[in-house]
Amino acid sequence: MASAFFVAAFSIVPPAQVRRRDGTPLAHYPHEGLWEELKRQRLLLKDWRLLAMFIPMFASEVPIIVLSSLNSLYFNIRTRSLNSLMFNVMQIVGAIWIGLMLDNWKIASRRTRGVVTVTAVAVVVIAGWIGLTVWLYRNPMDLLDPPLFDWTDDPFGGFFVLNLIFGMNMVIYQVTVQWIISSFTNDPEHLARLAGLVKGVLAGGVAAAFGTEAAGLTQLHVVAYNFTIQAVGLVLMAVMAWTCVTTTSCTTSCTTEESVSPPAEVQANVGKDMEKDDQAS
Repeated sequence: MASAFFVAAFSIVPPAQVRRRDGTPLAHYPHEGLWEELKRQRLLLKDWRLLAMFIPMFASEVPIIVLSSLNSLYFNIRTRSLNSLMFNVMQIVGAIWIGLMLDNWKIASRRTRGVVTVTAVAVVVIAGWIGLTVWLYRNPMDLLDPPLFDWTDDPFGGFFVLNLIFGMNMVIYQVTVQWIISSFTNDPEHLARLAGLVKGVLAGGVAAAFGTEAAGLTQLHVVAYNFTIQAVGLVLMAVMAWTCVTTTSCTTSCTTEESVSPPAEVQANVGKDMEKDDQAS
């Protein structure tokens, strides 16, 4: 991790100097002072699309809190270690899968790709939460006398499968949220502000999930809360994917956002993209 500082300091080319193969810059980078940046941050909160995506952002990483707590309460050390390892392995699997879904050019319309992906994510997410609710009903726990199951015990099998599902949930949910939000603009400076907003709201959701654990709620109530916010988030994501994601946002932003510098081939095909959007509508 320490090496990242030196790589960033000495090896990364300034963005303004990066050029595509066709000679066009990636973007224009005008200097903006602190006051101007603060004003632009404030304007983010006036975008109804971002307000609609608040709950999906907020709910993006809550599974890690729930699964970590259950893992520590229900299992012994070696079983916890196995569960933690596989939870992280499934994040890698989930990242590959969601990338293939969102970048699948066999689905020509970006809007359709978004809706199909949200639907697939919803199946995984909802199946996981329902399965976890059933598992908790079948395995009640006394906090004063935790069971500390081993991987040789019967309850482990069901939880292990759920752990794999929630490992994927951790990645596929938040990447889909970020993909939808990133479709709102092509401006790299605006995208950077959006990235900061997403991470800030996401951190708030994680803090709230920690709060449900610290408040002494039963694990079923904790699951009910987190299931609810992720389910509501899925509905909002589906609506936003259908109403706000276009075949390419370059049909509007390439001509209205001063910082955007699209590739030459994109500029030549803007008219074709607009025609695709009309057909998808």
